Amino acid sequence: MDNIGLTAYRSQLGPIESDYAKLASNASRVSSLDEAPRYDYRAPSSTIPATERSNTLNEKLPLGKAIRKFPKASGYCLAMCIAIIGLGYSIVIMGAITGLDTFKQDYGKKHNGKQIIPQPYVSLWTALSPAGGAIGSILGGWLQDRIGRKFTLMVGSVFYALAVTLVFFSHFPDGQNSKRIILTGGVTILGFAIAMIQTTANTYLSEITPTSLRGPAMAMIPTFTLLGQLLGSVVVFLVQGIPGKKSYLIAFGSQWILAAVAFLLSCTMPDSPVHLARKGQHAKALQAAKRLYAPRVKEHDALETFRATIREEAAMGATASYAACFRGTNLRRTMIAILASVMPAMFGLDLLSTAAYFLETIGMEEPTNLLFLIGGIVAGMLANAVGIWVLSRIGMRNMTIISMGLAGCMWAVMGISGFWKGKVPMYMAAGVLIAVIIVCGLGCWPASYAYMGQTSSLQLRALTQGLVGLSAQGASVCLAAVIPVIYNPDSGNLGAKVGFLYMGSCVIATGLAWFFLPEMKGRSVIEVDQMFEIKLSTRNFRSYRLEGDEDSEGMAR
Repeated sequence: MDNIGLTAYRSQLGPIESDYAKLASNASRVSSLDEAPRYDYRAPSSTIPATERSNTLNEKLPLGKAIRKFPKASGYCLAMCIAIIGLGYSIVIMGAITGLDTFKQDYGKKHNGKQIIPQPYVSLWTALSPAGGAIGSILGGWLQDRIGRKFTLMVGSVFYALAVTLVFFSHFPDGQNSKRIILTGGVTILGFAIAMIQTTANTYLSEITPTSLRGPAMAMIPTFTLLGQLLGSVVVFLVQGIPGKKSYLIAFGSQWILAAVAFLLSCTMPDSPVHLARKGQHAKALQAAKRLYAPRVKEHDALETFRATIREEAAMGATASYAACFRGTNLRRTMIAILASVMPAMFGLDLLSTAAYFLETIGMEEPTNLLFLIGGIVAGMLANAVGIWVLSRIGMRNMTIISMGLAGCMWAVMGISGFWKGKVPMYMAAGVLIAVIIVCGLGCWPASYAYMGQTSSLQLRALTQGLVGLSAQGASVCLAAVIPVIYNPDSGNLGAKVGFLYMGSCVIATGLAWFFLPEMKGRSVIEVDQMFEIKLSTRNFRSYRLEGDEDSEGMAR
């Protein structure tokens, strides 16, 4: 940028920096809001400058063209998703390793002639991981607004490495209880760290992506979560035949690799330009925008897109706090994001994650049940990959409603099969589990992440991600406690009839999606802000257009 252009650009930043300082201080809040530009949402096209409505970051493009136009931003999205692999990987490692004979020999006790893990510790390990995740989500959302997305990811990766260290060296003490206590601490911190990393990744992906890439980028998260589960399943399968402690130590120690990947990424990635601009660090924000979008898009043009949204939110009196997430129009936006976060639990993801054990309880022996588990993971990965493209064409709302409805029908078929005897329920259940993960992988699963990343305002983006993480972890805790009691042979013994429970939850989810989930495919942040501000009804989101906008047809698609 030449000196004349730089001088003109700095002159534009001056009054806005003043507005940020006033908003941050809260001492002259009224004056700050008076000076900030106000928009008449009853006639948005007449009050919003054309440069803010047609900026290149908000251009409506097909997925392939969007990736070619923003290769750097796409690359950083892919790198961030690689860090998310740790979520699925650790779930499988910590869940499956406890069933190894060598692990039970070191951490278990004798019961009726068999080596088992004491029930209190099984319950603790099951519950404390998502409980730690709930704390990590809330703290991660708060910390991002204090130190930024980049350094929050670094903090999460350090805790990840610490947790793996505790888990790995928990076998050192001689006493059984000492081993179990150290492992319990490691599992809790592991859940905390992974949730912090995922919350940061969700925020980062939703902030740096241009409008055309935002939904697909968020939809990649379940694909890489399943990839982590697949890698974890392969590792567990390979270490089963290794004698002694090495079998589970290799699996535990392999998680250090993922912690190192997350740490290296935090050292090399640019921070979010949105966060830097809001904190008044405009030189750093410009540099980050250059690393993400140049040369296809000029960095000062990209930054102006974010600044336009920040100005608008300042005009509406936006403040960043968890309490603000539940005030005014933000309440509706937060509840939509929370509803989207529990959609995976409602279509049965928790049962699908423990498919091998569930199939074993209804008669399917090893290794057949493990093969079905791996097959389901591969099918889910492929479905999610295709779902990214499907969502960019059909939309988030339609695919959520359609896929949830189809999943409910499939769960009903599984429940009915539970009235039969013999192998029918067993193989019918296996087929339904794979069919559900395919259907939901094409629709409601990736769509739920797109909603989580697009619904909240930029001002509350990180904090909302903390709340949706808390909701998702809370739903997992509840279902992890209830579902096994329903189908386990020594308790409810419903077997395949548990499908009726998920049929009911899918019907409820379909109704909630119909009434409350709007269509936001292809919408810029400033458009979403406007639509919520005028209290647009759910079904009118798709057809809403900015009057006088030459690209209104594209915005409505």
